[in-house]
Amino acid sequence: MTGAIVRPAGAEDIDPVAGLLHEWMDARIPIEQWRLLLDYPWRPADVERGWLVEDRGRIVGFMGTIYSDRQTSRGVRRFCDLSSWYLLADYRGDGTGDRLLRSGMDKPDVTYQTMTARRATGRKIRALGFSILDATRSLFRPAQTGSGLSRIYDPAEISERLTEEERVMLDLHRDFDIHHAIVGTDPLDRDGGNTVWLVWQRKLKGEGVAYHEILHASNYDFLSAHASAIAETICVGEKAVLAVDSRWMNPADDPGEVETIPLPRWYRSPDLGPREVGHLYSEVLLLDQKLP
Repeated sequence: MTGAIVRPAGAEDIDPVAGLLHEWMDARIPIEQWRLLLDYPWRPADVERGWLVEDRGRIVGFMGTIYSDRQTSRGVRRFCDLSSWYLLADYRGDGTGDRLLRSGMDKPDVTYQTMTARRATGRKIRALGFSILDATRSLFRPAQTGSGLSRIYDPAEISERLTEEERVMLDLHRDFDIHHAIVGTDPLDRDGGNTVWLVWQRKLKGEGVAYHEILHASNYDFLSAHASAIAETICVGEKAVLAVDSRWMNPADDPGEVETIPLPRWYRSPDLGPREVGHLYSEVLLLDQKLP
């Protein structure tokens, strides 16, 4: 529709954008949570707060760009989790939505990811250079035979045993509904490679199965090699599974039960492989959603 412009969102747009998304995209999500898409704890100071479509002072569309700076095998890299691509119906079909989408992913040095893209969105972003990050995950059910692993759940004890960088990650995510543990043959000794710091989300899916979905692991080789034992260690006292995205599993290890993800995860990166891309700095936490 003529007259509509696409521009970066600023601090003054937080409340009107949250109102738009609450009213038109999903009223089940409180406005306070929608606000987090534009004002999240780990936002770098030099980035926009998303992109919006404005027509004569009225905000009629939005796309969230949730940035984070993370340590990778290639050093610190900037990531962006894409979220909540929405445009009022009167502004669809004339290319405005595509302009909004392209604006949100135009930085060549950023690794982009999206974990909740619908199939039509997937077709569009494939044309913009995105690839499927993962289409399957491995499920491990506790066998109640004993894991041989120990765990540390106490937040203070976990914090003491994390590196300075990991402690920052922990602190940035304290207010979200996620779980942490250090698991290993000797969780008190993190220097030997026989432990892993795990961060996961617990959500009920299907017929009341509690999915303990891995968001981040400090040692993916240990996670892959001991996934069944880890499920036995942390999925206790309920009908539950440990869910690990396939990119984090090594080919020689037990893959468990391989399940197709209902909506594939997508990414585009200038220099990082799929295993570097986690879920810890994403919309699923800010909006308290389930990973598809």
